[in-house]
Amino acid sequence: MILLLCHNSLMAHVESIDVLELQRKLESSTETIFLLDVRSKQEYQSGHIKNSINIPHDVLIKDINLIGEYRNEPLVVYCRSGVRAQLVIDKLLDNDFNHIIDINGDMLAWIESDLPIEKD
Repeated sequence: MILLLCHNSLMAHVESIDVLELQRKLESSTETIFLLDVRSKQEYQSGHIKNSINIPHDVLIKDINLIGEYRNEPLVVYCRSGVRAQLVIDKLLDNDFNHIIDINGDMLAWIESDLPIEKD
């Protein structure tokens, strides 16, 4: 029970937004937002949010310092449906990342909303 309460209090540091709100932020924001796609390389190449960087979730979980320079920057984490993104978010919280943004519905919601994607 105590562990659950601690986990929930940590989650309060994660901002949750929908895909349309993220698109508005990306189009109008003067602040830099780091987009982190934690899907596989193949998934990323098949379509991703413009300007996102692909580091698969299993790689990040083993070495979160790959993105240590973004510890105090707005950091959007997404995958296909949210499962892998949540694993990465948990690791980020454990490593004192300060501004984590979780997309409701992840890439599935982005595609369903017919928002633009880039392909490699």
